[in-house]
Amino acid sequence: MALRVLYLTDSLSDLDGVGRYTFSLLAALERERPDFELRVLLARKHRPTSASVPARWPVEVALPPDYLFYMSRARFWASVLASSVRVARAARGVDLVHAIKDYPHNLVGLLGARLAGKPCVATAHGTYSVQPLVDPRHARLSRWTYRRLSAFVSVSRYTARRMLDAAGPEVLDPARVRVVPNAVDVAPLLLPRSVGPRPWHGKRYTLAIGELKERKGHHLGLAAFLRVARRFPELHHFVVGNPTPDPYCAALAASVRDAGLGERVHFLGNVSEDEKVDLLQRAAVFLHTPVRAADGGFEGFGIVYLEAAACGVPSIGTLDCGAEDAIDDGATGFLVEPRVEAVEAALARLAGDDALRARLGAAGLERARRCTWSDNARAVLALYDDVLRTRAR
Repeated sequence: MALRVLYLTDSLSDLDGVGRYTFSLLAALERERPDFELRVLLARKHRPTSASVPARWPVEVALPPDYLFYMSRARFWASVLASSVRVARAARGVDLVHAIKDYPHNLVGLLGARLAGKPCVATAHGTYSVQPLVDPRHARLSRWTYRRLSAFVSVSRYTARRMLDAAGPEVLDPARVRVVPNAVDVAPLLLPRSVGPRPWHGKRYTLAIGELKERKGHHLGLAAFLRVARRFPELHHFVVGNPTPDPYCAALAASVRDAGLGERVHFLGNVSEDEKVDLLQRAAVFLHTPVRAADGGFEGFGIVYLEAAACGVPSIGTLDCGAEDAIDDGATGFLVEPRVEAVEAALARLAGDDALRARLGAAGLERARRCTWSDNARAVLALYDDVLRTRAR
């Protein structure tokens, strides 16, 4: 008997982690179970759908935009109710609804699934799985939602721990939370990419990838690089991430100007998937140092750590975030306290030791080979089976 699942997501784009997660999971589910049938409802978002998404996948833009959380109460409820009806219509033809987008989109998924008489599971990625539980406006409704979801897939132990601590056992039974770590397809990342001449070619560099916002910790990694750069005059730093006209981005640019290193720090904005892979393949060190942001935001995992590992590049990440699940400290990279001095020490050590970089890079590649989307898909399928068996009883 076919397994039919309706997915709710805000992205199928190469430009963000949720988009890459959704595409990779769905493709792996198809490979693992030939009778698997999927349908995708997409939120209105500016990011383009990846060219890798098969034309045979039924994808429909039917969900509210990703700023639903911040809408006025009137707009919020109008959007939630209208989109819940759309989800219910689509859910009548499936066995289960899976909300990959966090709250309040998993509220939409739950309401639509209940209207259609189907179970609903959700994925917990990080910040936006925890923030609603402590937000004065959304805490009550998000707790109502979490209490009624059939199960959660958490992308890391760190995210699961933060979410369970915020919800409490009276809202979320730990037995309903299954940790299924993010994964990576290694083979495509080992292939050379035809991108033509690029500014990073012929340079020795460190690399940071992530949106230019506080919780991604660019300020921490950049400050460490600016210190280390004095000892390694040939070393450059490339930053991939969409810039915004806000004080955070302005402060990053100002720190580079003040250090007089404008010719060695390069803000690339968003790049294509081929360019991103080419950057990773040529990097000396992947430098991604998330922090706990002032608004409570945190990094839930960071698929790009595994992508760097698949390219044989050691990473530097920070403690108290999902990097704890993505980096084997001292084996595939370094996990350090989210302080400039700690990041600086790790970066100086890697920049100055070719043998160490090679050893950690080789171990990272082996770790990445063990983190397959096939394993991830099998774990998710087992969760679906458990949910459907429980519902049948």
